[in-house]
Amino acid sequence: MQALVFYGSHQLRVESVPDPCPAPDEVLIRVHMCGICGSDLSGYLGHSPRRNARVPLIMGHEFSGRIVELGRDAQRRMGGALAVGDRVVVQPLIACGACPACRAGRTNICPNMDVLGIERAGAFAELVVAPVNRVFKLPPETSDLDAALVETLAVEVHVFRSMAPPLLRTVVVLGAGAQGLLAVQLAKLAGASLVIATDVVAQRLERARAMGATHTVLSTAQDVVEHVQALTDGWGAEFVVDTAGAPAARQQAIAALAPGGVLALVGLGKGETSLNFLPVVNRELRVLGSYAYTDDDFLRALELITSGHVQVRDMVQVARLEQGAEFFERLTTQPADLVKVMLQPA
Repeated sequence: MQALVFYGSHQLRVESVPDPCPAPDEVLIRVHMCGICGSDLSGYLGHSPRRNARVPLIMGHEFSGRIVELGRDAQRRMGGALAVGDRVVVQPLIACGACPACRAGRTNICPNMDVLGIERAGAFAELVVAPVNRVFKLPPETSDLDAALVETLAVEVHVFRSMAPPLLRTVVVLGAGAQGLLAVQLAKLAGASLVIATDVVAQRLERARAMGATHTVLSTAQDVVEHVQALTDGWGAEFVVDTAGAPAARQQAIAALAPGGVLALVGLGKGETSLNFLPVVNRELRVLGSYAYTDDDFLRALELITSGHVQVRDMVQVARLEQGAEFFERLTTQPADLVKVMLQPA
């Protein structure tokens, strides 16, 4: 089969590699669409130790496809719920199921977790194998393209389900990439009347407005905190979602919060951030990290996309698998209006 293989910082090549063979509890899937994640871009830049420790590596964990083979025990394990020919989406996080986090239902922070596209071969390829219990059958009305965004949306679903205050008034979303645009839509679904999106790329802010942001701030030209304060009569935002992960964005987030406000940190920015923790104490701010999602978050994301409550198609550009290296480079150097790129094997 053909696969996009990662060899280290800025090194991606399309190569012919052996077809994978499913273990007894796995399924073999022909990949239809696989999205380039921000964490994949970090790996490409050399900032992901987990990926760089496993080169050569086939990355890719946001994908949909069709089952072409079932391991000998797979159908029995799923009670016949899956069959060859089914269109599916894959939850790529493989938790151990035995550690204290897993036993507490917090599988998303399992310290022994494997991830397809990191510890195991991923879906920037024509074929991929996945444990059968990570595979979910798609409703007929959900397209392959939309399904490949379920994993991306699940990250923000976890944020809003577990961290957002109820009956929101004001939400600030720092970063208008794919995660930010999805956070904007969930903020509207959560009832926020004021949704402020920021980014360094003007084209992304146009898309944020189209997806529900009431106000946008080009952070290279405007002061984010001043805008938030002006729009809230000096009070600040109840909830800030940082999808950018940059030190400057984290500092803006703290300054933009209202007393008692909540900051959810999603972006996996590189390096340390210097923060003044005095306002965290005397304004009782809550600063929370959010990592990945649970199975139920993943299924809720699938439901939101299938129902049309969250729109994903307008943020996507589809490219051929053999164009993968080109689009990785564009996304890291000159993204312009690119938000989410889906690679499609032949």
